[in-house]
Amino acid sequence: MQVTHLFHSGFLVELPHTLLLFDYWQGVLPRLAQDKPLFVFVSHRHHDHYSREIWQLLHRHPDVRYVVDSGVPLPPSRPENLLIVQPRQRYTWQGVHIETIRSTDEGCAFLVEAEGTSVYHAGDLNWWHWEGEPDADNAWHDKAFHEELDHIRGRRFDVACLPLDPRQEGNAWWGFVDFLRACPCDRVFPMHYGADRSAMLAYLQLPELAPWLSRIHTEDHWSEEETAAPCQKGESEP
Repeated sequence: MQVTHLFHSGFLVELPHTLLLFDYWQGVLPRLAQDKPLFVFVSHRHHDHYSREIWQLLHRHPDVRYVVDSGVPLPPSRPENLLIVQPRQRYTWQGVHIETIRSTDEGCAFLVEAEGTSVYHAGDLNWWHWEGEPDADNAWHDKAFHEELDHIRGRRFDVACLPLDPRQEGNAWWGFVDFLRACPCDRVFPMHYGADRSAMLAYLQLPELAPWLSRIHTEDHWSEEETAAPCQKGESEP
């Protein structure tokens, strides 16, 4: 398995026989293996998670399959291999198992299983607590986030892509840590920090993140062949 962080919330997960591309809108795609089907996931229509350029992948790859939230605008010529999804649903489609949960903003988060590997991509599902916002709004986000988390509590993921957004200042790590407390994850990739990489990295110095630090990956490209498994036999879960 290889994981490439493209930019912001965009990720390419390459498995032995399958390519999974999540929320791609900016950054340079690596060379795509032409003999592997490419599943393109779009969690919602926001400009920092979706670009119309994804439809051009049909001209760059021989086997593209789109899995998009129902609010995402479709091109005039609708792709043949297209699955439109709704939150809180399960799908088995073209050999891949897909589950969605509801975002606390727009669209959905993805839980994907392919070739025995489980991947979680949060989209914009997060505990969005903003300083200066009305208490009622922040309370709603708290409740909504934890309701979705309860929906999947105890599930294990090989790969989890989670927001760690410096714009939330001192509150940015709350949802990140609560997710890791609820769902065991072997490899965790922070996202949704745009170009503010240094501010994202600063959160990793917090004691609250220490139990998971060996599992958190911030490199642009991670390969299972180059990195030992974060949880060795006999290592306890946080």
